[in-house]
Amino acid sequence: MVELRGVGIVRALDSSNPQILRPSSFASFSAIVPLLCVIFSLPLASGAASEIAFFENPIVVILLALGAAFLLIIPVPIVFRWDWKACYYGFSLLCLGGISLLAAVPLLSVVLYGRAPIYALLVILFLYGISHFLWCRKFVVLYRGVFSDDNLRIIIYQEENDAVYYMRRGDEFLLRKRYKFSQIPSDWLIGVSVGSALLMAVDMHAVAGFIGLPFVHAFLIIAMIPISCIGAGIATRGFLLFYLFPAKIKKITGKTVYVDVVGKYRSNNK
Repeated sequence: MVELRGVGIVRALDSSNPQILRPSSFASFSAIVPLLCVIFSLPLASGAASEIAFFENPIVVILLALGAAFLLIIPVPIVFRWDWKACYYGFSLLCLGGISLLAAVPLLSVVLYGRAPIYALLVILFLYGISHFLWCRKFVVLYRGVFSDDNLRIIIYQEENDAVYYMRRGDEFLLRKRYKFSQIPSDWLIGVSVGSALLMAVDMHAVAGFIGLPFVHAFLIIAMIPISCIGAGIATRGFLLFYLFPAKIKKITGKTVYVDVVGKYRSNNK
């Protein structure tokens, strides 16, 4: 791969970028999102197997462990004053991906405690697997193509004397203008998911009897598919942009990748 090129001096990222997006605060706030998802999901997990003691329910135990982890993580960025390194900023996106718990918990509850026929479970798991795989693959294909193209890569990752900078405005330009890529699943997936969930509400008792769990589990499994895809997409994008590619850049240039949220990007095409 051709090395990134550019000139410049050390950027004053604290003064030029919004403080609310500084990883020391943004990461702490982002960790609250999966914590809230854990709290919301606990009744779903326990309600799926009311005959099992609360602390003996494996889903509950996993959620409590995740909740404790996120609770402990919240003060860490503030205490250690996380700066604009890509790995710190990317942590926020990985946390935001935790919204997928809203679908994962009811899905796991149905698999472990439901009485739905095996064919129904296989269909549901297939739909989840294929939808999430195809959605995340779009991010992988798009950014892999960007990173392998010198003219496109420099729009997102710009090398200067001190470091390499991820340019968020350049990233947004590529997504919106060049590729016209929406980070929200298509309207038809949202419509089909929400519409199907609402149709099931017409006969909630029959649906609950079919899966062997309260109707809310079936409703969330279907309605939350787009939300779960969004969470998986956010996490995938965060891993690619702030962990995988910065690691490759570090290996090639020996320079650390930092995040510039508002800086103007350069382009070899200009």
